Amino acid sequence: MGKTVTSKDSPGHGMLPAGPVEYCPSSGITASGDPVAYPAESAGIVASGDPVAFPAESAGIVASEDPVASPAGSAVFGASGVPAASPAGSAGFGASGVPAASPAGPPRRDIGAILAGRAARFRLALAGCIVLLALSLLLALCAGHVWNTPAEVFRSIFGEGRRTANLISLWRLPRAFTAAVVGALLGTSGAVFQGIFRNPLAEPWLVGSSGGAAVGAVLALLLPWPVSQELVLPVLSFAGALGAAFLVLAMARLSGSLDAATLLLAGIAVGAMLTALRSFLMMTLSTETVSLQVVMSWLMGAIQAPDGARMRLFVALSALVFALSMRMSRALDLLGLGEGVAAAWGLNVRRAVVLGLVLGAAGAALAVSAGGMVAFVGLAAPHIARFLAGTRHARLLPFSALAGAILVTLADALARSLLPPGEIPLGLVTALAGGPFFLAILAGRHRRAG
Repeated sequence: MGKTVTSKDSPGHGMLPAGPVEYCPSSGITASGDPVAYPAESAGIVASGDPVAFPAESAGIVASEDPVASPAGSAVFGASGVPAASPAGSAGFGASGVPAASPAGPPRRDIGAILAGRAARFRLALAGCIVLLALSLLLALCAGHVWNTPAEVFRSIFGEGRRTANLISLWRLPRAFTAAVVGALLGTSGAVFQGIFRNPLAEPWLVGSSGGAAVGAVLALLLPWPVSQELVLPVLSFAGALGAAFLVLAMARLSGSLDAATLLLAGIAVGAMLTALRSFLMMTLSTETVSLQVVMSWLMGAIQAPDGARMRLFVALSALVFALSMRMSRALDLLGLGEGVAAAWGLNVRRAVVLGLVLGAAGAALAVSAGGMVAFVGLAAPHIARFLAGTRHARLLPFSALAGAILVTLADALARSLLPPGEIPLGLVTALAGGPFFLAILAGRHRRAG
């Protein structure tokens, strides 16, 4: 059944009775049922029952009860089970078993201090933008065919110098103020569209609203109307922008989806069709060269400052669009998380998308009615605001409005003063500045994706 071993032959791990025993290698049990001795190296026990001394490096244990010194970082115990002394930091415990002192980590910042710091940075950035807007308005009042100094501007505001006062108060001041409002509308519309489509490249041009407003404005400029053209222009621009927005929404619904990609593709398609329709109307309805020149000048961007009651109506409608957009800030934040997550948080996604389209289209229509086709401001302003204020729309929308107002005010001042006595179309200035900005955004997205 196996070989016969004796206690003398066995260098084993237990004590065998004197005399030969049968050993079964397969089970490690002798025929008498006693355990078989294994080599001493396997368990550190000799046949007499005494423990075998190993080198201190093998397990940190010796036959005596004293702790064994071992290299730092190993678990060291003596035969009595008491932890051995080791260099500080090796196991986090001293020889007495008390946890050793660890090096002090960096102090934790209180959440209140973090929020207070963010609020302070927000207030500082807001104050900086307001100051920059005031300086932009001052530059716009100084710029023109004839440049005026800031001192002359302030004297004219207080009634000194009749000719300069008339120039600034009756022409430059309304135009600069209108340019600031147009920029604020474009910045707000761009932020709303980017929030709805969850796409940082979305803007009134790309989603068709500017194209729809332009078609309405062409009809107002080229067709005879029983009322003043200055009243028809904003109404038809607003109708065209809203019609384009609802056409985009209808095309998206026909495809069976209201996600951001579908809406954006529908907006691009509608914008292309509206551009072709606008060109067709200009060719067929224009009967005089002057009419066509007026339309072309307006389409390339030109601030037309309303006066009197129309200015007050323009400002009131712009303030209403901005206030309603601010009320949508939480819905825009939730849409940024995805339509499924937004619906899980209780948001009516379809209603929020429709309302956002209407508000974005209204802002674009008001801007187009007063400033013509101004490109890239609705794209650039939200990106600048995002850098200053973050992604939450409660802060993003005000900064987008401020950034848009600063951009259009400066661009209009340059357009009026670079080539005196003529003017460069405002849309050309913003396109020259916004084109490289758009390419920089695309390059940045490509680097992050790669």
